[in-house]
Amino acid sequence: MEECRLNLVVFMREYPVGMAGTKRIQNFLDYLILQNISIQVISFRSQTRQPSVKGEYNTIPYLNISPGLEFKLSQLHKIIAYYFIGFKAIVHLRKKGFVNITYNSGGLNIENLFFILWSKILRYRLILAIEEDYGFFNDEIKLISKFKCWTIRKLDFLNCRLADAIVVISFYLQKKYIKLKAKKVLLIPVTAKLNFNKNKNSFNDPLQVIYAGSFADKDGVNDIIEGFLAFNRVHENSRLILTGKSSQKSVYENKYRSNGNIVFKGFLEDKEFYSLLRSADVLCMCRTESGFANAGFPFKLGEYLATGNPVICTRVSDIETYLDEQDAFLIDPGNPGQICESLNSILADQVVARKIGLNGLEKCRRFFSPEVNGRLLLELMVMVSNK
Repeated sequence: MEECRLNLVVFMREYPVGMAGTKRIQNFLDYLILQNISIQVISFRSQTRQPSVKGEYNTIPYLNISPGLEFKLSQLHKIIAYYFIGFKAIVHLRKKGFVNITYNSGGLNIENLFFILWSKILRYRLILAIEEDYGFFNDEIKLISKFKCWTIRKLDFLNCRLADAIVVISFYLQKKYIKLKAKKVLLIPVTAKLNFNKNKNSFNDPLQVIYAGSFADKDGVNDIIEGFLAFNRVHENSRLILTGKSSQKSVYENKYRSNGNIVFKGFLEDKEFYSLLRSADVLCMCRTESGFANAGFPFKLGEYLATGNPVICTRVSDIETYLDEQDAFLIDPGNPGQICESLNSILADQVVARKIGLNGLEKCRRFFSPEVNGRLLLELMVMVSNK
């Protein structure tokens, strides 16, 4: 890379601590930093507690320009400071003698639009990573979040005009932005680092079933719980552990508070989170049959497969492009009965279940490893820099 010196400035919602989207990008950055690329991160408006406003994570410098900021009139002075600090940081992080590239997690919205326009004025090349189609989004959310989603939809036409390249996560999004005449569209699926315990040779007693993620409508959490409850009536000691956070999590917590076999752990730090996945017996990813679910691709699936444990997942989006019934327990969306049947099959024949889990691990190595997908992103960056 000596003949093409790259300076990558990453725009994202929260960093270094965050949910699946943060971890997906971190996997890319861990690969790219080994390729002698200069990398710096600007975190816009983190809602997750961060270790500091400014620092380094895995040798990558980051700046949180306004942690905890809420876009409301009472915080107008903080909003003004938010934009001022962001503009100043973009100027400061630009490097002479390098090709400067911004990689923005998500499409344009009210939070990042002015930063992206400013970076374009400063002659940064722009790569947008678009992972959802908010034209399908209809969850019940706060008013300010509704406004942000509205701006995402209304500004979508600008994504193709401003971006030098768009990275998408699904074939649906790839076709959409090719049709909209984006300059370059590259499909890169989810990424996950291997998280396999080679010494594990049997299931826990009681059986541990894990769901990790948000609790939005697309995630099918209700189906997972209903399927588990049917299984739990026969296998009374089994446990369902749910991790993650969202505004809807409390609804499920309140509804199932009296059931001791359903445990809500909330948001976990990385070390505890990956240890939980690694030690689990079964991992569930059961998205609904919705436009929003089919337009994207489940982030958590890669992390599930990376454990080598049996995975139950729905046939949505591009999943059957990568997996078949030898790699995971594939079920139809919105079918708690099939979740129960899969859990019964897993418990009845652990040898077969663990073999399926190991096949899923091999598919993770093949399609979802940071090395494979990081190389694709690096090649795109080089192409954009040579324009």
